[in-house]
Amino acid sequence: MSSRFSRISLLAGFLAYVAFVHAAEEDKSYSISGFGTLGVAHSNTRDVDIVRDLTQPYGVGYTRQTDFGLDSNLGLQINYRANDSFDTALQFVSHRSSEGYQPQLTWAYGRYLPNDTVQLRAGRLGFDVYLLADSRNVAYSYQWVRPPIDFFGGLIISYFDGADLILSKPVGDGIVRAKFFAGLAREKTSTGSMDDYLSLNGSRLAGGYIEYQSQNWLYRAGYSELKFKNEFPPLQGLLDGFRSPALNALLPYAAGVGNALSMENKRFKYLSAGIAYDDGPLQAQLMVNRLSSESLLFPANHAAYLTLGYRIDRWTPYVTVSAARPENRKIPASLPTGISPGIDMLVAGFNQSINNQFNHQTTLSLGVRYDLTEKSNLKLQFDQIKADELFLVRNNQPGWNGKARLFSLAFNFIF
Repeated sequence: MSSRFSRISLLAGFLAYVAFVHAAEEDKSYSISGFGTLGVAHSNTRDVDIVRDLTQPYGVGYTRQTDFGLDSNLGLQINYRANDSFDTALQFVSHRSSEGYQPQLTWAYGRYLPNDTVQLRAGRLGFDVYLLADSRNVAYSYQWVRPPIDFFGGLIISYFDGADLILSKPVGDGIVRAKFFAGLAREKTSTGSMDDYLSLNGSRLAGGYIEYQSQNWLYRAGYSELKFKNEFPPLQGLLDGFRSPALNALLPYAAGVGNALSMENKRFKYLSAGIAYDDGPLQAQLMVNRLSSESLLFPANHAAYLTLGYRIDRWTPYVTVSAARPENRKIPASLPTGISPGIDMLVAGFNQSINNQFNHQTTLSLGVRYDLTEKSNLKLQFDQIKADELFLVRNNQPGWNGKARLFSLAFNFIF
């Protein structure tokens, strides 16, 4: 029944799209554009799934050694310009995520531009706390097959419902921009289990960035906070154990240990800085970030990547080094052991929960982009991945040595 309903929905959507295109041809205030990627990735190991980011419940390797869904996507954008001061945008994207391949409404906003200095938007907006974060689904626009997993893989927000304000001012040979935003996250992300998802729905988000852009350089520093509204589902049984009246009668501080591990109503903080350079054939980017939280479940970590590319006619060979590291591998003391088997099980669950969230991974990527036309390109990429922790991988099997090699080919286009 659900499959039949999906086919009917797709047919209805296609007919609506055709009708809209016909109307847009008559009314130039509308514009329609889109983007897509047809990709294939092959892993040298069946012992683990490499995922593009944590929204994907499975990836390439264990589930399928050769996979066509890791990077493939399709997006459609519709813009309407009412006048010089007001326009709107809708964007739908279909890609592998916790929602399967169901198209998601990633943009739906109205924008007011009273002058050249101020922009105000409200609705569903992209989350661009990092450089390229708002356009990471548009693979045509950058040189890699996929953004560096060690850096972008832990970013579980791509859009939110709220408002933002952008202020711009010419300074010297460039432009300074300051952006402020606030709203509510709506997505859900995989927990690594096919049956459990972490819902961000209703979680409050706020932040901003300041950047300076000149002819060849772009500098940006940003900060954001996400306050989780919901609990991490796989954690609930462990938290119930720490909060049980019987345990707290014996160890009165046990509930406090559970509360420190909990994610509900805890703040997660994103701090980032980046530099991008583009002059003639040479392209370079350097980004660093730090993620910290008020929950013991997500220990603080930092990540960085450096990428260099050099255009030679239609070819752009590139190399990227990226890495993520935990700030502290020490697990805070929880409860004493040896009192009872039940308490020992709680302590083991506590330690394992934190251990699973340490982020320690390094990737070396070599690739080449070939521009087929003004609106399409082809990319070939090799990734050497070394994971000392399991935060950014799925379905790891006993005996996996922490290493994986990916070979990826992607055809990217815009229209």
